[in-house]
Parts: sequence; structure tokens; C-alpha cells
Amino acid sequence: MHFAQLQLTHFRNYSQLRAEFSPAINVITGNNGAGKTNVLEAVHFLAMTRGWSRRGEPYALQEDMPYFMVEGEFVESEALRLQCTYMPDRGKKILIDRQALRKMSDHIGRIPLISVLPNDTQLIYGSPSVRRRFMDGFISQYDRKYLDALLRYDKALDQRNALLNLFQERRTWDEEQLLMWDGQLIQTGRYLHQARREFLERFQPIFAEYFQLIVSDRETPSIALESPVEENTPEGWAELFRQSRDKDRYSGRTSAGVHKEDLKFEINGQHVKHFGSQGQQKTFVISLKLTQYELLADRTSKAPVLLLDDIFDKLDLHRLRALARILHEKVDGQVFVTDTSLERTQRVFGEFDRREVQFFAVEGGRFSPVETADQEG
Repeated sequence: MHFAQLQLTHFRNYSQLRAEFSPAINVITGNNGAGKTNVLEAVHFLAMTRGWSRRGEPYALQEDMPYFMVEGEFVESEALRLQCTYMPDRGKKILIDRQALRKMSDHIGRIPLISVLPNDTQLIYGSPSVRRRFMDGFISQYDRKYLDALLRYDKALDQRNALLNLFQERRTWDEEQLLMWDGQLIQTGRYLHQARREFLERFQPIFAEYFQLIVSDRETPSIALESPVEENTPEGWAELFRQSRDKDRYSGRTSAGVHKEDLKFEINGQHVKHFGSQGQQKTFVISLKLTQYELLADRTSKAPVLLLDDIFDKLDLHRLRALARILHEKVDGQVFVTDTSLERTQRVFGEFDRREVQFFAVEGGRFSPVETADQEG
């Protein structure tokens, strides 16, 4: 399964673009700001119904243009025509084989996709909410019940917070109303907590293997779920909510629940954020995403599309070669890679021949294939 074709209209850097891609590895090179990342974001729009930012459609529209359109032909057992159109006064519309998508969430998971972006280091430096979204977004691609539970939890959390704010405004307190929302948070939260633990049990050993393939077996990475409760029982969560009553009443916010869980990242027992080098941190993030890729492929029985945006920077030649080997030998799905150096990518990928590698160059608003020495011969 792969994107065979992509067409862009008034999207980011491109007034018009039409490109055809390899079902294997596609390497897009060019200077910073040339438009390499925009091509990957367009693929993300078609697979995930949105770009890198959840509310980024207005910024993807070229200035003074009435709309943008992203179209693609996705080939699985047969060709699927995808179209994403955005107009400022009408919003976004997704068409699948010319049929409008009723709910965006209905499309999530149809085209499994994993992306690795430069700002993914926020998984290490960012707030706990960044790491929770990492888990939630991934599990939701293969577990529809998880996505439904997450949406129900967020809705109940909003209602509980609104009630706490109302109590503050009116200087009142109604324990029974609060208990009703506690019950909904506990019911859905227990499912989310258990799914996260099961996810990490499978995730950790595969992640450690990828990390050590890129670095060495002298470094041992680990990931742990930090949760406010030890036992995932109704009684345990109810007691936590009772203990948080005064804090909630004072702050007007729900201070306990699975929306406060976090992931702890370590290498050799030391926190990656404080003790990891730039190379270690980048390798940690890449390994997280490669593990996502393998688990998602296993769960969906499909080889996901893999987007790697500008990840070669700050990686030494040893790690670059190890990563290229992984893309050739352990990744079966379509891959898109961007980098500023055509010479560097040709050197690294040229050492392996298991999969086809198609190179593209972006320069002066033009997107064109690059013939390699093998192709010219």
C-alpha cells in the first residue's frame, strides 16, 4: 500500500504540483524553506485528515488564494482517490473516491501512518500532555474503542471542569453532581489506563532493540508509565478523586485522573532530558517512532507509510548508516525522507540495495526526480 501520486493546488509553497512516487523509499532533498516538508505534510493531510498542527489549515493556504486542494492516489488492493479541500469560509472537506467523509474520525486508521519530525524532541522536552498525545494518537490508530473512550473521557473532563468553575462563580458546592462526573471519568479512565499499560509492555522491548541497533548495546533505554494510582481499580481512582477535592475546589480544575499520566524516558537509569546528548535524544525519538511503526504494522496487518522529515541532522555517519539499514531491512511500507543534502543521502542509501530508492530535488519552486548513476546506466 502506498501513495502512487500526489497533486497540490495553492498548498504551502506550491501553486501547482504533480508528483509520482516509488512504493519503496522516496528521498526529497533541497535547501531549508524550499518546500520539502510541505510534500510530507500533504501526505499527512490525506492519511490523517489534518496537517502537522490540528488547526493549521489557514496557514497551509497560499496568501490571497480562495482555497487549497490536496489530492492523492493511494494504492492498496485497488486505487483509492483521496481529496482534501479547504476554504476559509467553508472549512475543510475530505472526499474518498468522491464521497464526502461524514466524520473525520471515521478515516483515522484507514491509512496507517507514522511521522518523525524535528520538533518531536518535544516528546523529551515538552509537557506531559505531549507524551500522552504520543500514546493516545498511536493507540487510537489500531484500537477504535480506545479512541471512543478517549473522546468520552475528554468530554466528561470538560463538563466536570465547567461544573467546578460554576461552583466557584456561585460560591456553592454540590458533591452529588461532582460524583456523577467522577464516575464517568473512572469508567473510561480505567480502560485508557489499562490500554496504555498493555501498550508499554509490548512497546518497551522492541524500542530497546531499535535504539541499540542505531547506537550500541552498551546503552539501555527504558520507558515507564507514571500514574497517580498504583492499582487500576474503581476504588483506587475514587479515593484519588476524594483526596483531590479541596485542590479541585480551589483551582476550578480537575487535578486527578488519567489526563495527568506521563511517560518517563531514561538511558542507563538517567533521565534523557537532563543527561542525554543531542545524538542520544534524537536517536531516542527516532527509536520511539520506529517502534510505533512495527507495532502498528503488526496490529493492522498493514505496512504503514513512514514520514521522516529532516532527521539526519546531528546524527553521525554510524547512526545514519544504521538507520538506512533499518529502512531497507525492517521497514516494508512506503517511506518519505527529507534532507538538505542530496550527496549525503545518496551516500548513505547507496550502501544498500534491498529496496528501490527514488530521489527528488526541490529548487526554485520546482519538484523533480533526480536520476542516479544506476538509473542513467
